[in-house]
Amino acid sequence: MTVAFCDTDEVYRSRFVAYLMEHKAKEVTVCSFSEPELLLAYAKKEDYDVIILGEDCAPLERELYQGKTPVLKLVEQLPEYVAEQSLEYAAEASDDPVGPYSTRAETFKYQPVETIWHEVQVLAAGNRGNPVAGMSWKLEIIGVCSPVRHEMQVSFSLLLAGILAEKRKILYLNLMKFSGLQQSFEFSGDCDMGDVVLRLRKGTLTRETFLRSVYETEHFSYILPFFNPEQLGEFTERDFSALLDFVRNETEFETAVIDFGMGVQSLALLLDSCSSCYCPVKKGYFYEGQTEEFFRYLEKAEKTRLRERLQLVELPFSAKGIRGGGNVLEQLLWSEFGDYVRNFLLGDGYGGE
Repeated sequence: MTVAFCDTDEVYRSRFVAYLMEHKAKEVTVCSFSEPELLLAYAKKEDYDVIILGEDCAPLERELYQGKTPVLKLVEQLPEYVAEQSLEYAAEASDDPVGPYSTRAETFKYQPVETIWHEVQVLAAGNRGNPVAGMSWKLEIIGVCSPVRHEMQVSFSLLLAGILAEKRKILYLNLMKFSGLQQSFEFSGDCDMGDVVLRLRKGTLTRETFLRSVYETEHFSYILPFFNPEQLGEFTERDFSALLDFVRNETEFETAVIDFGMGVQSLALLLDSCSSCYCPVKKGYFYEGQTEEFFRYLEKAEKTRLRERLQLVELPFSAKGIRGGGNVLEQLLWSEFGDYVRNFLLGDGYGGE
């Protein structure tokens, strides 16, 4: 992504750019401008994915809004409206028509750069639109569930998403109660699956509001799990299908990796939508009994063919060796456990794609 950033506050500008260069160097090229007129001159001959303007660059707004590049304005007073309400299409008086995805938005200047960066990503993605209008992307669904409630299930599903993200654009979803993603893996954000599903049911979910609920690790995108476990209990197969249809039709994600936990309704129906499903299991008398009961459940649900797509994975690891501090996901990816999952996927045919 190429971003133009203009702010006459030298201290703020240098710190903002330094943060992006340190933490987002693989994702963005930043062109920094101290004078609004200089930015305007370059904007006429250079293509940027997003333009970020300090509030003191207000005289340029109208001229910049007439272009096709999204503009994010950094305001020094906290906006009265939430981000979704402040997002406006640039349909102000102009001699030239504005493209359907040409947007502008405002966000509070003095907040974490990560929060501002999320706004930038939303604007950039919205401006790209769906590159194949009227056609759906082929979305591969890969599931993870553990009939024995393996303690490494979440770690396994995260590793699966992280390793596959080396080859494709991944969306990670977790349908487990109390998954620990925020505490243990430091996933963060204001919106969760409950917000997305509620908008789906009301028919008010748009591409822009959906992308505001999607957050990023260095490897893949994710939506935070349900904060409220009661909402997860109300999550139905119809909600699940509607969500996948939206992702398929409105985004460019190629694969969804879904950790199903074991507490969702109609689990067999949800698993049946997966092209493949990995089941972390353990050896032992009681664990084997739980696995057999799971298979009987699938038979009663008349999903016997689903069993052919289930791959039992014996994980010779436990959570005792995992320590907090630093980037836990990154530690897992390059640990012995990460190598184990990577080699497992190579044998499954994903490594060569």
